[in-house]
Amino acid sequence: MQHDGYGYVIPDATLIPAELDLLLDAEPWMPSEGVAMVMEVTSSKPDRDRVAKRHCHARAGIPLYLLVDRSKSTITLFSEPAGEDYVGNTTTPFGKPLPLPAPFSFDLETADFL
Repeated sequence: MQHDGYGYVIPDATLIPAELDLLLDAEPWMPSEGVAMVMEVTSSKPDRDRVAKRHCHARAGIPLYLLVDRSKSTITLFSEPAGEDYVGNTTTPFGKPLPLPAPFSFDLETADFL
């Protein structure tokens, strides 16, 4: 996904409503319009996932950013992008469900994350 002149970000997962057919014949890099949620799992550079990528996804206007933080044993859903960051966030420890809003509308079970 290209982010308004800030370069490219490769999320660990990108969720797009199937009815949009955005991935059919898509280029390796695609605009963020239509993306419902991106997900990152912290790696050897966790601050990049916690801060830098979060800001990139917010700038791109991606409605939901799900961060699986392995070192903190938490999962955080960031919502309501506004400029450089997200206004809303909900964090839950591994083992507890995390409610996902529409268009998903289900509780993400995290027991297997332990």
